[in-house]
Amino acid sequence: MIEVSGLSKSYGELNALSNVTFTVQKGQIVGFLGANGAGKSTTMDILCGCIGADSGTANIAGFDITDSPLEAKKRLGYLPDVAPLHLDMLVGDYIAYAAELRKIERSTIKARVDATIEKLTLGDVRNRVIGNLSKGFRQRVGLAQALVHDPEVLILDEPTEGLDPTQISEIRKLIRSLAGQHTILLSSHILSEVQNTCDKIIIINKGKIVTQGTYAELASSMESGHIYRLKVARNGLSALTTLGRLGLQNIKAAENAILGSSEDIEFEVNTATGDQILDDVAKAVIDGGFGLRGLTLKTKSLEDVFLQLTK
Repeated sequence: MIEVSGLSKSYGELNALSNVTFTVQKGQIVGFLGANGAGKSTTMDILCGCIGADSGTANIAGFDITDSPLEAKKRLGYLPDVAPLHLDMLVGDYIAYAAELRKIERSTIKARVDATIEKLTLGDVRNRVIGNLSKGFRQRVGLAQALVHDPEVLILDEPTEGLDPTQISEIRKLIRSLAGQHTILLSSHILSEVQNTCDKIIIINKGKIVTQGTYAELASSMESGHIYRLKVARNGLSALTTLGRLGLQNIKAAENAILGSSEDIEFEVNTATGDQILDDVAKAVIDGGFGLRGLTLKTKSLEDVFLQLTK
């Protein structure tokens, strides 16, 4: 559905994109991650035909965005980081206006508007002025203009930016409900959102794709060893010192731990020597009287992977 090959873009001396290549399969939700200035918005702007690339190609549902822009855009819905809303319009009127811009047949506009309003749960605010809505509802209206023509492909740039936790959860569920019906590429700074919402993740850094795959694939590929979390019953600081003598890699107090009583300790184990080291850890905790309460394998979070790849 989305095929990007060798995209490059420069602004004077700044290389915004360098040979960016990726695909998004039909029905997938793919997260596009990168720090500010990494090249996310430039890539999305090229995909949507807002700017041109210096080289490379971008295809939307089989149509090149440069050679066949009208055909590509018919099959594309775009929600930029700042939703293109007319704040003085009523919700229903604005969505109808967006349908007209999309050249939907006049005889079917009402049906398409009604279906979009129902899909995005906007019925209660249909006759309200957009400028009087909460940020969460405004984002839904912005998504409505991208969906009203029932596109095959959706491109969403920071769709939950500036929303509160409840609104983020609602938009996340909404996007997830569109899986299968639409092919979705979304960018986000909220890593947990991408991890919980997307089928595949693409990470871009300094204009280049550094990795892509499922979260499990990315986490696995970045692990030279395994990270374990140890829970002791008492004297966590002393336990940390004792275990440090075993030569464990990256041993530290777990995040938010205050070593003193029952606390968590994290350490990394080389996969080749894991079993013996774990036996040594358990023995040291028991012999030291620290009270072994748990020893579990911890998978790297998406944040761990992201920071490792973009630092």
